[in-house]
Amino acid sequence: MALGLHGMSVHFGEKTVLSEVDLKVPDGEVLALLGPSGCGKSTLLRAVAGLERLQAGMVCWNDRDLAPVPVHERGFGMVFQDGQLFPHRDVAGNVGFALAMRGADRRRRAERVAELLALVGLGGYERRRVTDLSGGEAQRVALARALAGDPRMLLLDEPLSALDRALRDQLAVDLAGLLARARATTIVVTHDHDEAFTLADRVAVMADGRVVQVDTPSRLWQRPADERVARFLGCSTIVPASLHESREGRDTIATCVLGSVAVAENGADAAASTVRLGLRAGGLRAVAGNDDDRAPIVRQRLHRHDHVRLVLDVPEMGEVEAVAPTGTAPHVGDHATLTLDPNGVAIISDG
Repeated sequence: MALGLHGMSVHFGEKTVLSEVDLKVPDGEVLALLGPSGCGKSTLLRAVAGLERLQAGMVCWNDRDLAPVPVHERGFGMVFQDGQLFPHRDVAGNVGFALAMRGADRRRRAERVAELLALVGLGGYERRRVTDLSGGEAQRVALARALAGDPRMLLLDEPLSALDRALRDQLAVDLAGLLARARATTIVVTHDHDEAFTLADRVAVMADGRVVQVDTPSRLWQRPADERVARFLGCSTIVPASLHESREGRDTIATCVLGSVAVAENGADAAASTVRLGLRAGGLRAVAGNDDDRAPIVRQRLHRHDHVRLVLDVPEMGEVEAVAPTGTAPHVGDHATLTLDPNGVAIISDG
């Protein structure tokens, strides 16, 4: 086990920012810290780096307490949201800075810089000025610089959040491949679950200074630990449901006021009689037409690129969100028929 956090707590005056956090990160794992602003994820990262003082608990590396170890001796590489490159140095000067501080000769620095720039897809950029780089290129240079000192762990604090959406999505895919090739133990902080799921082997969801769930991306998406996690992961509607086996006995079926859906692949516990379903907008689909006077009524249409998001009023339940194809979506005031899509349904574990 590489990194171990044991009962870690941080206070800013009277405010508790981290509360008794326990977490383990094995060698070579990429762990994402995911949560809303103010949940404590960046403070946790800074505490691991040694930039925040603990009021309780320990940060250990291979069972060694790092409390007496200063920041510059911990051997961790860090990348921040804005990259923080040296504006007066060219790309090679930025990437090779740590090597120069260690006394590496010019030839060794040049070889290592070329190797790292090739790794991050910027081969031949050595003499570029950092002021001429795009946002994505600057973050790649920052990552290469963090890797130059052969860190035993990378700490990435919202490294992609300053980029536009399309570039962020592409760079997340590139970064995932880069981390796999580098085989670097990594903690990455993000508020974007798509980014976390793309990058990480496991995801730790944080809220109010605590880690509330640690799981693989697929398990987290299918089985959020509680309603708070479910809503953060896009479940806008929470509804009670009963479980029963299908007639063939192959699937577990969840039935709620909105319909029935097979949930066996979602990891539902067939031994339980009741659960709570978390429905994302894509988990509830609407089609126009329903002769029942008590059928859901469309109250709002929100156009997206390839679909329409609908807000509907469901009797005895209130407002729910659903999606429909752009060309056939019901209009405001129409009655609609709703069906559940298992790909957009989560089973809330505390249900």
